[in-house]
Amino acid sequence: MKKFTYFTLMGCLVVLLGLFSFTAPTSAAAAVSYTLYVDGTVSSAKTPVVVEKNVTLIPMKAVLADLKYVTTVDKKTKAITAKNSAGSYITVNLGSKKAKINGSNVNLAAAAKTLSGTTYIPLSAVKQLTGKPIGLDASEGVAWIGEKPATANLPVWGITPEQVKSAAGYSTLLDEGGQGDIYLLLYQDSMEDPEELYVFYKNKLAKVVFSPVISGLNEVGLVGFYDGAFDSLVKSYGQPITDVVGAYEDTLEQIPLLDGGYYMSEWKKGDTLITLLLQGTEDGYSVSMQYVKASIEAQVEAALDAIQ
Repeated sequence: MKKFTYFTLMGCLVVLLGLFSFTAPTSAAAAVSYTLYVDGTVSSAKTPVVVEKNVTLIPMKAVLADLKYVTTVDKKTKAITAKNSAGSYITVNLGSKKAKINGSNVNLAAAAKTLSGTTYIPLSAVKQLTGKPIGLDASEGVAWIGEKPATANLPVWGITPEQVKSAAGYSTLLDEGGQGDIYLLLYQDSMEDPEELYVFYKNKLAKVVFSPVISGLNEVGLVGFYDGAFDSLVKSYGQPITDVVGAYEDTLEQIPLLDGGYYMSEWKKGDTLITLLLQGTEDGYSVSMQYVKASIEAQVEAALDAIQ
């Protein structure tokens, strides 16, 4: 039973990641879509990145806005220009591969085009414009500008509660609500499956907590459960940055779980902090696997503390 419960827990994360790939616009039904990261953060674009004929296309205005460019349209020529405060710019025309980037005439990998009312340009044009590295990983369903994000088996930070709800499928929404900067969604597929808590900070996903079912396990069984989870996380993320067991300061003797003892291991992957925790509580035992966006962890925890 404990093996089944643990692998259900891991399976939830895999399903979670797969669900957050965006759907391609209907006008490009043959295209494949990807989640786009800009300098390590999910792009603010409301329409997806798509790949057509081996060319990655991005929504021009929104993605370049993430890079601090302002887009305008010439009323007479219909030319579309995005420019930043330093004077860097790109000018394109719909239906044409010809563009002007920072004063030079260039040929784009594909013509600028409209999909679902949004202007798209090749991702490669951003590299020519900014000098930033770009890439695409079909196996993980991600594209990026800047450094490649550490997305393997990790939540997609920055998605909204509405996106989680639309991706939840047949999972049961047990509870939802918010206060201040925090909004919570709590799901569970069945009574034997782990609870899945999604924590949103300022309407963006910032923390995910899986709490598996552990009823019927004694302390030895719980430690075995923890060890199995630990081994699987090491395979995914390498050795932990923290690996501690609660002990008395004076004797260094391990504290029994029911007396407030705990096991805790932490991993850091990109901007994600992963924590595996087994501890004793007033009601018995608690096991959780937590993912949090590291760069805003302090703000998220402070906001959560304010409503507890």
